[in-house]
Amino acid sequence: MRTGRRMNLFDESIRDFLANSIIDGNPLLPSHYAEFEHLDDFQIGFRRHGSTGESLVSEIDGGWKSGWYVIAMTGLDDPVFIDTAELEDGYPVYTAAHGAGRWDAIRISPSLVAFGRLLEALAEAKTDIFQFERIIIDETDAPNSYWQNVLDECRQAANSKDVSPDVGDYCEADFERGDLVVTDVGSQKLKVIQIVSKSRGLSLKDTLALAEAPQFEAGSGVRLQLRRLKDQLEAVGATVEFRAK
Repeated sequence: MRTGRRMNLFDESIRDFLANSIIDGNPLLPSHYAEFEHLDDFQIGFRRHGSTGESLVSEIDGGWKSGWYVIAMTGLDDPVFIDTAELEDGYPVYTAAHGAGRWDAIRISPSLVAFGRLLEALAEAKTDIFQFERIIIDETDAPNSYWQNVLDECRQAANSKDVSPDVGDYCEADFERGDLVVTDVGSQKLKVIQIVSKSRGLSLKDTLALAEAPQFEAGSGVRLQLRRLKDQLEAVGATVEFRAK
C-alpha cells in the first residue's frame, strides 16, 4: 500500500485481519488476501485499470465507489471489500458478484473484526457441518442470500466427501464418459457463469454468450470427475444433468 494521506484512513483492525488470512476452503469465502503494505496493488480491476492506470471509481449506480477497498478475494474471484467512510462503524464487510457489468454491494458482516472472528469459527468447524450451520445462523444477518449460499456449498461438500470408490463400492456408471449440462441456470446466473468459466477455461464474456442458450455444457469427462462441478453448480441454484456419450 502506498504511503500518504490515505494510509491514515486505515487502522490496525485491517492490518490484523490481513495478517491472519484465514482460509476455510469454501469457494464463496475469502481464498486469498491482500498484503497490508501493498493494498493499493490489490485494487487493480476495481479502483483502477490494470493496463492504463485509469481510475475506475464512479459514483453512478452500479459503479465502484470512491471509499471501497478490496481486502480479499473469494474462490470465485468475487471481491471482499470495505468502505473507508465507515471507519466509525468498524468497517462493515461487503462482497459483490464479479463480471456482472456493475457492482451491487452485499453486506456480509457488521464489522471487520466480527468477520474475522466468524471466519476463525467457521475454519475450526468446517469438518462439523452441524456446528458450521449453527455458527452461520447465530452470527449472520438473516435472511442473507450470501450466507445461505455459503451454507449450501458446505452441505454439498459434506455430502460429496470420499467420492473415490473402494473396490467393494465400485460402480461402473461412475466411469461413464459424458457431458455435464446446465438445463436451468436458476436465479444466480452470474455465479453459475463464474463456475463454468473456471471449469472450461473460458473468459467471462465467452461464458456469458454460451449461457444464452437454453442448455449448455458445463464440463466434459468421467461422471465421477464431474461430481464436484455438479455439486458446485447445484449449490448456487443451477439445474444440471449428466448425459452419457
